Amino acid sequence: MSLLLTRRKFLEISCGGAGVALAPGELAAMVYRRDGAALTGRGGISHEGRPRTASDAARSVLVRQLGEAFPEIEISEIPLEGEQEVYEIEAAEGRLKVRGSSAVAICRGVYSYLRESCGSMITWSGQHLDLPAQWPTAAAQRVVCPYRFVQYLNPCTYGYTMAFWDWARWERELDWMALHGINMPLAMEGQEAIWQQVWLSFGLSESEVDQFSTGPGHLPWHRMGNINNFDGPLSQNWIEQKRLLQKKILDRMRELDMKPVAPAFAGFVPQGFKRVHPEAETFTLLWLPEEFKTIPRSTRTFILHPGQTELYREIGKRFIERYKAEYGEVSYYLADTFNELSVPVREEHREKDLERFGRTVYEGILAGDPEGTWVMQGWAFVYDAKFWDNAAVAALLRGVPDDRMLILDYSNDLAADVKGKYSPEQWKLQKAFFGKQWLHGMAHTFGGNNNIKGNLSLMASAGAAALASAQRGNLAGWSMCPEGIENNEVVYELMTDAAWQREAIDLDIWIPAYCRSRYGACPESMRKAWELLQKTAYGSHIWMTKQAWQTEPGSHPEAVAVNAGPEYQQAVELFLACAPQLGGSELYRNDVIELTVQAVGGYVDKVLAAAVALYPDRRDDAVRHAAQAVVWMEAMDGLLNIRTDRRLETWTTAARSWARNNAEAAFYDENARRLITTWGWPELSDYAARAWSGLARDYYAARWKAWFEARHRGAAFSLDLWQQTWLSSPYRPSPATPVGDAVVESRRLLEACRRYEI
Repeated sequence: MSLLLTRRKFLEISCGGAGVALAPGELAAMVYRRDGAALTGRGGISHEGRPRTASDAARSVLVRQLGEAFPEIEISEIPLEGEQEVYEIEAAEGRLKVRGSSAVAICRGVYSYLRESCGSMITWSGQHLDLPAQWPTAAAQRVVCPYRFVQYLNPCTYGYTMAFWDWARWERELDWMALHGINMPLAMEGQEAIWQQVWLSFGLSESEVDQFSTGPGHLPWHRMGNINNFDGPLSQNWIEQKRLLQKKILDRMRELDMKPVAPAFAGFVPQGFKRVHPEAETFTLLWLPEEFKTIPRSTRTFILHPGQTELYREIGKRFIERYKAEYGEVSYYLADTFNELSVPVREEHREKDLERFGRTVYEGILAGDPEGTWVMQGWAFVYDAKFWDNAAVAALLRGVPDDRMLILDYSNDLAADVKGKYSPEQWKLQKAFFGKQWLHGMAHTFGGNNNIKGNLSLMASAGAAALASAQRGNLAGWSMCPEGIENNEVVYELMTDAAWQREAIDLDIWIPAYCRSRYGACPESMRKAWELLQKTAYGSHIWMTKQAWQTEPGSHPEAVAVNAGPEYQQAVELFLACAPQLGGSELYRNDVIELTVQAVGGYVDKVLAAAVALYPDRRDDAVRHAAQAVVWMEAMDGLLNIRTDRRLETWTTAARSWARNNAEAAFYDENARRLITTWGWPELSDYAARAWSGLARDYYAARWKAWFEARHRGAAFSLDLWQQTWLSSPYRPSPATPVGDAVVESRRLLEACRRYEI
């Protein structure tokens, strides 16, 4: 069968034609011409308009991401290598052939070729695509992923970054996942519609279900059993729109041959559940009671006693069956029972109680899906390492078959803090989780902090070391679990590369290649800049970071683990020196903005500290320094405002877009801003600190300005009142400082900082 189609006609057939069915086991092959249309093909399109084959799904990603004008690519499908994904690349005489074991493998193969042979890159903040008229010749490759699973996303990402995404943003992210070789994303949206059905089916009232919920941005912590009844309830409009969105997300994940991880019942019930089941024994839990002294008791959660086996099974069964009826088949289920929560077990029967908890949660999953696999975050073991010793972890896992559980061990980039609270490499401490399948990986950032950070050397080598270890046990995958994304794009290019190779990555080779793909070239000044960045901001692995200007005003302003010292400043200077050659690159300018803001932020922190220290003895100098700090924060804000993805207004506009009326819009606006500022109580204030335009001038700078003004007058300053007033008022951005050229303004601002005398 031979077809010669225009792209428009091909899309008409894709959406309405019956297509041609493949014989069992037949491999589909498609050849694409420059406009992305099919030249020849076997296979076809489903009646629903969705691609029937991996080749079709991969083609759709490429057309969306590369546009219409790209050279022909011959795509075909090949079997898995055992249980691992695999792709093959051939490029000769201007022709490119990519074969893969799934749509993800095909996309990963194409993207690796684009990076390595065409100097191209596709990122969250933009693209660098310089596609040739004819594909460059490259050595043939066969790449087998060393893992069964390449997992992506943290439950918290669904708050700190993804809470207000629409389908257009989700579609771009799913394309990004496919191109970067991710085959196991968490799929957490849309579950509230199912939980609502489940709790109502047990006889709870709508009011009791409403009181159980939280606001949209805080749903991840409600889902993990940390909080109830906070900043809610959710509107029915929100629940319904998220239900429709999740259908699209899961359909696309399946089209791309991904293995989505769906939610499951972890034991948490509404308080009203005791009314309809007064015989049910529950434990009352409060999130981090030793750390969150001001957390309202009204947010407490309730977990069923593991002895309530039949209730666990019935709730788990109803949820999964209704979930599948609504969204289709899934096989992997996330259930976290003790995420940053005290474990309600009797000390004298600790191991017996833990085993019963683990077995009961697993049986709740089995009741809904006899073939289901339990997925659990390993973070609980890290956070409360004193409780979760080997005996406790082994007991919790003992009642679950080894091949029916996956542990996401994503704490491997966390260094022990000064108190020795955390320990990296849990998989070593916990004996590779006693035979269970586990995924080795990194979290990179807490709260979605977008400061420049990440231990590139560790990310380049830790996976290979684990794969080569005789103590690796049942290592099944690579895990990337950031609490927030859309930051530090070098980290995610590196981590996704590490997911697809068994050997450690040589950064001396990788970094220059990264620069060529991202900016178009890697001049000597850029190479030297990255040498210094690897020693400074990209040489550590502290997850929680913020500069002093992003913290609440006080007598001792202090940055948290952000590198902006002399070597970092020198790196920024070298980076800026590349502007004559690279200034036309969008991704270069994006990086200039973020590198400069952190560098200037280091000067702002020093000036803030000086202003605070000089009261009351040198009041005039203190006033001068305070005013200068605010001026620089507003200048930083102007730089950030160049980028739409670094604007608070982008975040609040997305939140308000979910509303059906003004009241809902105001609710979403306030909830969205609360999450990234005060969070909900003082201990978490500024936890999700962002270097964003709008936040920098209208929140951080304005807050410091108000604090200094009160100090000038000798008046009291109520930080809580100021912050709550800002949150309760609809966000109306003040005018940002206009900036013409990012490079020119960066140089001017850094020079002004260097000349300023403290």
